[in-house]
Amino acid sequence: MTAIRAPEAPPLRAPRRVPALEAADAPGARACGHSAPVIILGGGPIGLVCALLLARQGFQSRLVDARPLEVLQRDRRLLALSRGSLQVLDSLLGPDFAPTALIECVHVSSSGEPGATHLSAQDFGGVALGATIWYADLVGALAHAAAGNACIVIERPRRALRVDQSIDRVRVALDDGQLLEGCLAIDAEGSPPRPREPAQFALLADVGFAQGAPECAMERFTREGPLALLPVPSASAALRADAREEGTTHMSMIWCLPASLARARMDMAAGELLACIGRALGPRVGAPVQLGDRSIFPLTVHWLRRTCEHRLVHLGNAAQTLHPVAGQGFNLGIRDCVALVESLIDAHTDDSIDALAALTKYRARRRLDRAIVPSLTSALPRIFTSLAPPVALARSAAMVALDLVPIVRREFARLLMFGAPR
Repeated sequence: MTAIRAPEAPPLRAPRRVPALEAADAPGARACGHSAPVIILGGGPIGLVCALLLARQGFQSRLVDARPLEVLQRDRRLLALSRGSLQVLDSLLGPDFAPTALIECVHVSSSGEPGATHLSAQDFGGVALGATIWYADLVGALAHAAAGNACIVIERPRRALRVDQSIDRVRVALDDGQLLEGCLAIDAEGSPPRPREPAQFALLADVGFAQGAPECAMERFTREGPLALLPVPSASAALRADAREEGTTHMSMIWCLPASLARARMDMAAGELLACIGRALGPRVGAPVQLGDRSIFPLTVHWLRRTCEHRLVHLGNAAQTLHPVAGQGFNLGIRDCVALVESLIDAHTDDSIDALAALTKYRARRRLDRAIVPSLTSALPRIFTSLAPPVALARSAAMVALDLVPIVRREFARLLMFGAPR
C-alpha cells in the first residue's frame, strides 16, 4: 500500500463542539449518517474496534482486509488486556464476550537481586488490573459484532493496492477493481515489513507449575531478557487434557531472548527447558512441571514520528510496535482508536466530518501517551540486562520503593492500565 500526499489544504474552519465519546448499550446506537465513510485498512482487532467505535457514533466505515477471517481465527497468540482496554471491549461487545483470565496481581522481580514490586487489584477496590484473551477469540467476537452492524461494510478478502489523496477526499484502489472513496483512511494493517533479521526473538511456551496463583501474572527480568508468565483462559488452556494433573497451574510464557539463544531453547528437550525456566524464575512460583506447545516469533520495534499524513492516519502496530515487556502494545492501539473517534466527534458537523481538524486534535491527544509508554517499554529491557553495579543497585532500590510507597505504586499501575494522562 502506498500513500500519496496531497497538496496543502486550505485553512481549517473552527469545528462545532459535539458530545464526547460515550458508551452505548449496543453497536450502532446512533443511526448511520450520510457523510463520506471512513476507510479502514486492516481487519484485525484494532481495525474492528475502530469500526465498531465509529459505528456507535453513527459514522459509516468500509473495512478492507486481505486475509480471510478463518486465517485470523487460527492465530493462537495470547493478548494481555489492560483494565482500560477491557472497559472499551465490554462497552462494545457486552460482558463475557469471550473466555478471559483475570489478572488480579502482577509480581515484578529481577533474577539474582533483592527487591520486588507487587501490583494488586486491592489498590483499586478489588477491580482486576486486566485480563488475558486468545487473539482468535477476540477477533471472532469483534467480527461477529461488526458483521451485524449496518454502519460497517467489510471487504474481505480484498487487498488495498493504492491510497490516493486530494484536498477533500481519499481514494483507495482495491485488487478487484473497486475504488473506495471516503473522508479519511485509517491504516490498521499492523507492523511494517522487517528490513533485516531481528536480533531478538520471543520464545512462547505453555507451562504448568506445581503451585502458583492462577490469577497472577509475573514479570521476571533475567540477564538474558525479560520472562513473563500470564494466566490463560480456562476454557482455552493450551496444554492437552491428558497432560494435566490436578492442582497444576497453567501459564503462558513469553521469554525475550537473543535470536540464537531463542532458537537453541526452541530445540531443547522438554526436561532441559523446564529446568532452565525453573532456574530463571527461582522459588517464587513453584517448580515448572509440564511443557506444552512452544514457538518463537521475531521481536521488532518501530515508532512513527508522524502518524498523520493529510487524510491518512496510522493506528496500533502500524504507528508503533513495542517490545512485549509489560504487555502494552495492543493496549496503546486501543487508546489510539478511542482518541481518534473522540476527535472525529469533536470535528463532526450535521452532515460531514472535518477530517483534517480531527487529526490535528488526535495528534495532540496522543502525544504524551505515545511518548511515555514506548520509551518505558524500550528502556526496561536494557536497564534490567545491564551488569553494571550502580545500575543493579538503582533498579533494586527502585523496585523496593515502588513496592513500599502506595501512591507511586498506584500511579505506575494506573499508567499501565489507562496510559498517560492527557
